[in-house]
Amino acid sequence: MIKNIQEYYQCILDNLTGGLVSVDLKGKVVYLNPMAGKILHMDPENCCREAQYDTAFESFPALKDVIKETLETGKCVRRAEISIMHANTPLIIGYSTMLVSNHEGKELGVTVIFQDISFVGKT
Repeated sequence: MIKNIQEYYQCILDNLTGGLVSVDLKGKVVYLNPMAGKILHMDPENCCREAQYDTAFESFPALKDVIKETLETGKCVRRAEISIMHANTPLIIGYSTMLVSNHEGKELGVTVIFQDISFVGKT
């Protein structure tokens, strides 16, 4: 039996096989899961929690643009790609965006779910 449902939900997010970044309506990074940290080579615990997304992801302009557009327009994207650079290595990131709302329908922020697809289909 699950005693702490919040902890259970946190474990789901922490164990996703894709990266997940969530930002509130004011642009503050609320959550960066461990896989997002791995893909972006960032420490999820220290690098950007409580930071503004444009500062936290200044090394990833395409990711910043995705977050900015979703915050500004409220439009979600399904299955798109961006290219990011890490240590002079280009990575192709497949992503989707979604709006985060509470049970009353009040918008709380946006989330980007992504994976490094640089080598998918390549031999």
